[in-house]
Amino acid sequence: MRTFISFVIFVSSVTTWVAAATDTAFAKSSYENFDSRTRKLVQKTNYDSWSKKTRKTFDINYKTDIPKEFDARQYFVNCANVIGDVKDQGNCASSWAVAVASTFTDRLCIATNGTFTQNLSAQNLMSCGDDEKLGCNGGSAFKAWEFITGKGIVTGGNFDSNEGCQPYKNRPCDHYGDSGMTNCSSLRRTPMTICREKCINRNYKVKYDDDLHKTSVNYITSWTNATQIQQEIMTYGPVTALMYVYENFMGYKKGVYKSTVGDLIGYQHVKLIGWGVDNDGNEYWLAMNSWNSNWGENGLFKILRGYNFCSIELLVMAGIADVSQP
Repeated sequence: MRTFISFVIFVSSVTTWVAAATDTAFAKSSYENFDSRTRKLVQKTNYDSWSKKTRKTFDINYKTDIPKEFDARQYFVNCANVIGDVKDQGNCASSWAVAVASTFTDRLCIATNGTFTQNLSAQNLMSCGDDEKLGCNGGSAFKAWEFITGKGIVTGGNFDSNEGCQPYKNRPCDHYGDSGMTNCSSLRRTPMTICREKCINRNYKVKYDDDLHKTSVNYITSWTNATQIQQEIMTYGPVTALMYVYENFMGYKKGVYKSTVGDLIGYQHVKLIGWGVDNDGNEYWLAMNSWNSNWGENGLFKILRGYNFCSIELLVMAGIADVSQP
């Protein structure tokens, strides 16, 4: 049975936000779903495997003058188009790979002062970046960051882009039942569990090994430290964050998301690109989803900041781009 969320405005003493009418049957296939028959295959968050050494608590390069509002697209102007490129994960629970690849793309662009503007490959991460090889059934964003540090990833554009070494294989689709696109649930998932260390785009002439890009280090920020997350974004660029997803989030349209309604469905990895304060004084993170630009505020959403709402500040990950490579 399909579950419908009516058009509603959620009002509290803190904020007002708007959700659109949504058919959850369209959207459930788009993120790691706790209730699906592949429940045993979705990402397993093992906190104990992340030692204290991976928690970054300080950086001498951190900027300390934190503004009231910040948007990485406006601050890192040479990389504005790169940072603002909203992805579409398609009918695939691949946010763990898409968000990491997109974040690293941003950071490499920033580290090279806008010289590097190619997309890095979420496809490569899905096939090789998690040793459990779950692909479209979920995966570990932290393992993906570790993979980038250890092995590196190649370039790869969006679906049907013919860009880079390993372009994305899943076509864009309607994630929430409110656009003219084909709904995600009607599309077949493309298996991606075979790790191929070669370029699959025949038109791309760079060899796989010569196309690899790495980070010099990867890490998770301190537990729920909003100030540090802000410093990290200001200094090095966007970060990857995990958040829990409730039914009403799928119909988000605008405003600061701060109230959960319905079942806890799963979790999603997103990209934090900034922060701000709305007219009612509500502090928020400016985040980018991977459900294409038809969803939310042109693919973005605002979510309550400073309260670890939906665990958005608990597992924030990133890495420093290695620009020493030729």
